[in-house]
Amino acid sequence: MMTFLSSSLADIMLWLMYLSLAVAVGVTALSVSKTLRLRTKDDEIINGVAHTRIAWTVAVAFVICLVVTFLLGSSDPVTTNGKLFTDAFWLKATDMFIYTSIILIIGCFVGVIVSRFRN
Repeated sequence: MMTFLSSSLADIMLWLMYLSLAVAVGVTALSVSKTLRLRTKDDEIINGVAHTRIAWTVAVAFVICLVVTFLLGSSDPVTTNGKLFTDAFWLKATDMFIYTSIILIIGCFVGVIVSRFRN
């Protein structure tokens, strides 16, 4: 009974995560399409700051970071809860998300420190 309960609970959590991911991707796609539809040439520079160029640079840098951390990720098999995981793609994808999260957190701290002492 207990293994059935934990197995079904794990399945429920996985499906909720899939649902959350689908909603996040959908909202992101709608936001991007709305932004691209409503922007004009006058919106590219605000208060002397080329925010469109900054936004594209950040987006491209994020994608490059994901690709590099995926390529640097390990594909060595991992044993978790007595089960061996050997799928190289998902092992590398897991490392990619972990490394990218660490890089983004460090980048946030550096940005806060730099902006704090800049003025």
